Amino acid sequence: MSRARLAVAAGVLLLVASCGLPCLPFLDLSAVSLPYQDPTPGMVEEQAKEIAAAEHRLAVYAVVAGALAILGLAALIYAGKHRRHLN
Repeated sequence: MSRARLAVAAGVLLLVASCGLPCLPFLDLSAVSLPYQDPTPGMVEEQAKEIAAAEHRLAVYAVVAGALAILGLAALIYAGKHRRHLN
């Protein structure tokens, strides 16, 4: 396998990972953000902490996804510049 094909494969995988990574915290955030029926002040405070932590995880995942997307694009650009014409 040539370096260009390896770079294309890596670039595509990194771009797919960067698209899927920010979706992970939404699964946790959707369960955490549901309101309680009869909340006590302690329950509301605990829920606010959990929501803040989930928002922080989302921000971290978004930054990591951006870095993965940049690396994926760089790999695709490298592959485009170093591809061999077969014809």
